[in-house]
Amino acid sequence: MKNKLIKHYFVSQIIKKPMTTKSDLEFLAKKLNLDVKINWLKDVDPNDKSAQIINLGNPTIGGSHWCATYNGMYFDPFGIVPPEKLDQLDWIPLQIQDQNFGGCGNYCILWLFYAKEGEIDKFYDIFNID
Repeated sequence: MKNKLIKHYFVSQIIKKPMTTKSDLEFLAKKLNLDVKINWLKDVDPNDKSAQIINLGNPTIGGSHWCATYNGMYFDPFGIVPPEKLDQLDWIPLQIQDQNFGGCGNYCILWLFYAKEGEIDKFYDIFNID
């Protein structure tokens, strides 16, 4: 019988990564007990109020980019306006993520954690944003 290679994930390794994969985000969501759907923008239902992390697949920024939605709200770590498909959602145009660094998926997980707890203000307080 062949030994299977098992990849071990550690939260500390994932949060240090500049670019997160769908598997990374699923792992973090599970660790935080977040029920979240992770999809490409083309597959997203804009009327779905559940927690979602969406890959915008934006080549303008050098690859893909994660954003999040929950309960009629939209979050983009760059503070960018929602794509047309999601433009009916409420959003705050605040930039949390530095344009020269990754981590958008991690910011989305953290935002969803606070959003689902009804504590969005506490999320923004972490970054000293009023």
